[in-house]
Amino acid sequence: MSIESLISTFGTTLNLYRPQMTVSSDGKPNRTYVATASLRGFIQPGGQSSDILEGRPSGRTTATIYFAGAQDVRIDDELYSGTTGTVSRWRVVGAVNPGEIGRNFSAHRLNLTTVDAIQVDPDLAL
Repeated sequence: MSIESLISTFGTTLNLYRPQMTVSSDGKPNRTYVATASLRGFIQPGGQSSDILEGRPSGRTTATIYFAGAQDVRIDDELYSGTTGTVSRWRVVGAVNPGEIGRNFSAHRLNLTTVDAIQVDPDLAL
């Protein structure tokens, strides 16, 4: 099964939020997220890490998210999916379009955006 067919069959709608930095009236920087797009993608969960946060284990789930075509997804963007009643939040830690890496005869078959992401705990999200 191709990645395009996985996206069309098992994909979910993800809302893309881009970070925006502003300065409050007292001079403190504020980081807010602004909705920029709604994309259909396929989430392939990876493993779970065993990070230590504030002295206690804080496992995080990693994932690879696939989008058809070249999408404008950048590092630190967040992807929200709310299809299950609860919102899953994913922070982008890497994004690439394999079709743009090597210009060869099969590049059109690789016209997709591959995103590495980690799941964000809503309490820890900025």
